[in-house]
Amino acid sequence: GGGPFYPVPTGRRDSLVSYPQIALMELPAPTDDLSVILSKFLLRNFNEQETVSLLGAHSIGAVHCNFLTDRISNFSGTGQADPSIEREFLNTMIIRCNNNSAFIDLEKDGALETGFGRHYYQGLIQNKSVLRSDQQMMSEERTATWVRAYASNNFLFIKDFSNAMIKLSNNGVLTGPVMGQIRINCSSTL
Repeated sequence: GGGPFYPVPTGRRDSLVSYPQIALMELPAPTDDLSVILSKFLLRNFNEQETVSLLGAHSIGAVHCNFLTDRISNFSGTGQADPSIEREFLNTMIIRCNNNSAFIDLEKDGALETGFGRHYYQGLIQNKSVLRSDQQMMSEERTATWVRAYASNNFLFIKDFSNAMIKLSNNGVLTGPVMGQIRINCSSTL
């Protein structure tokens, strides 16, 4: 990865129960339009700039091909691929998903660089986004401006991403002695 260092306050209380259905409703879906993406982040008090910077986390990791089937072979029920995908990158996606591979690697399949950073934004400019929801960042100037800024200035991206992650870590913190628990082992399950 090679992501940035940023301080995260410790002692955050976590819920004693997981609510996956609520999380699915509140998090942007891979097929969401820009207005939906921005409104979901705005509900948590994140503006366009912060939203675009947070989505830069998609410069690493992988996307399961199940999320891409419609985009690469039946976009909006047309029986065709999403016309916004750059043709060579579309071929890479099709080969990866039809070649007994369950996922596409976000930093290696089609990216100019590897690791955590601006290659995600460079890919958006070139229409080489794996997820339609990510490519939506180029559909309006209010977000495309930040995509271009982060594509050309990795320091700015790292700074804004770090600040947005600190803000995110402080979002919706449970308080009071009967609200949730402070985990000693953060990866443990309940």
